[in-house]
Amino acid sequence: MKLSLYVPKDSPVHALPPGWKLGLLFMTGLLILLTDDARLLGTGLAIALVGFPLARLPSTEIFHQARPMLIVLAIFFAAHAMFTTIETGTVLTLRFAIMIVCGLLLTLTTRVSDLMSVLERIFRPLAPLGLNPEKTSLVFAMTIRFIPVLAETWETVRAAQQARGMDRNALALLIPMTVLTLRRADQISDAIEARGIDL
Repeated sequence: MKLSLYVPKDSPVHALPPGWKLGLLFMTGLLILLTDDARLLGTGLAIALVGFPLARLPSTEIFHQARPMLIVLAIFFAAHAMFTTIETGTVLTLRFAIMIVCGLLLTLTTRVSDLMSVLERIFRPLAPLGLNPEKTSLVFAMTIRFIPVLAETWETVRAAQQARGMDRNALALLIPMTVLTLRRADQISDAIEARGIDL
């Protein structure tokens, strides 16, 4: 498995600084949790999809990377339609789809080295707490390739906070999401080192 899916092109999306792309991905993840309106989410998905032609990416590469995710989304929607409601399945599937599209767009238009550089700067202030910025940035860069996993974490956190009546509180969503993602990053880095790869 390749770590990088980067496709070099001369496009406005490629030219956008990695920090901006990462910030937009993060903000998108927050915004889609603040609405249950399928129409708004559908509009958001349409806007996200515009990024692919803007990035001048080959349709064959997009389809190759998106095909397994489309199958997962179809199964996910069908399961919710059967066991909850079609409306709930539509909303959750649109949320996953938006994050998948944004994550795929990020990985196809951004070099891993550039992404890691931004993440290292973000995590460097946490180094005194025992966090390894280089290791964590690599694991985050890898994790972004698996956006559905992050989307699942979002939904887990939101469901837990919704049960507490705090699903509209951005901090109540952000803090546990960050903690869970850091914990997952640490677990992945341990697994990598256990296989003899020194980070």
